[in-house]
Amino acid sequence: MSEEIEEVKAEAAEAVEVETEVDVDEDEPVFFNPKSLNLVASSARILSWVVLVGFVGIIVGNMFYLVEGAQGASLAELVQASSIRLWIFTNLLTPLFTGATFFVLLQGVCGVIDALFEVDFNTREAK
Repeated sequence: MSEEIEEVKAEAAEAVEVETEVDVDEDEPVFFNPKSLNLVASSARILSWVVLVGFVGIIVGNMFYLVEGAQGASLAELVQASSIRLWIFTNLLTPLFTGATFFVLLQGVCGVIDALFEVDFNTREAK
């Protein structure tokens, strides 16, 4: 019985043996996975446009609400009231700048990742 247990332990030890050395391909980067970084860049690029379209939709909807609430008054007449100026700032300008900021940041992430890929590609090609 103890011999069988020892055999099972030996087989389990062989099966659990972990490979300590990792095979490194000379053509692939060591510190990042190109496929996952490319996925991040593509996702950020698509998400930036979705965010921009969403914020533009919010702004257009708020403009329709402003025109409907104005009841035929001109914009010059509306701006004279401080509450309307505050409403325009909070509901039109803030989403505009927020959406533009998110768009620029996400496009910047794409640009930086693409630049890093280009630098890595040119460095590997030079060797």
